Amino acid sequence: MNKGDWRNIKIIAVIIAIFAVLLAAGFYQNSETVPTNWNYKQLTMFNHSENNFTFTYSGDDQDDNGNFSKMINNINSNYPNLLFNINGGDLRSDAILMSNFKKDYLIPGKVAHFNKPVMFVIGNHELVYDPTGSRYKFIFGSPTYYNFTENNSYFIIIDDSNRESLNNTQLTWLNEQLNLSQKYKYRFVFMHVPLYTPNGETERSMVATGAGGADALQSLFDSYNVTMIFASHIHSYYTGVWGKTPYIISGGAGGPPEKNDQPNYHYIVVNVTNKLVTYIKVNY
Repeated sequence: MNKGDWRNIKIIAVIIAIFAVLLAAGFYQNSETVPTNWNYKQLTMFNHSENNFTFTYSGDDQDDNGNFSKMINNINSNYPNLLFNINGGDLRSDAILMSNFKKDYLIPGKVAHFNKPVMFVIGNHELVYDPTGSRYKFIFGSPTYYNFTENNSYFIIIDDSNRESLNNTQLTWLNEQLNLSQKYKYRFVFMHVPLYTPNGETERSMVATGAGGADALQSLFDSYNVTMIFASHIHSYYTGVWGKTPYIISGGAGGPPEKNDQPNYHYIVVNVTNKLVTYIKVNY
């Protein structure tokens, strides 16, 4: 082997070594590896002792054709003093596109980025081609149901992405959270699939029967005096009462409208004070 060959080998070795160092330092990052545990990290990014605060709720932005970016920019421009945002799920039409959502909306400088923390509810589309939700969990964290508090408010995020009843593990957890929430003035519950649909279409709501079904959950929420249930899944806007518990269904974050419906792109602004809670539908 001549000197030129040795020189080429050394150059290649140096290149490989530099690449290894950059990889270890995190300069080269596969889009499927960052960020991880998103929801739980976001919870550390705002003050949890506010009595008076504002947050937004929106959901269903799959196949948004730019509408989700428009919504994010609208929120950032008009509500700079938000404490946080909550998204009701169905981020993309299937789980395979989850990494594209992350690259476009969770990394600053990309298509659009929330200026304030944003937490997510897992939707049924997060299970398409991925029935265990592994892609969603890798980015947003596990378990997919969780809770957090503000000074006067208790927030409970449910995973009903399979559109069936809650399993025993999550149902036990939910009962524990609702019991703990009684120490707080307000109790907010977030879920992707609504307990029931306004027009009675059972295929667009949770299974009604069973210990963790819609009927049992409605009774549970009534008994614990839940302040408001937020749901998505239906690409429109509805308000009403299930039993004695009020609900908002908001699916206007950019996804296609319901069949035969006109587009209804919107988000909900929630203002919380010690005296009352107000809910404003904002069209964009």
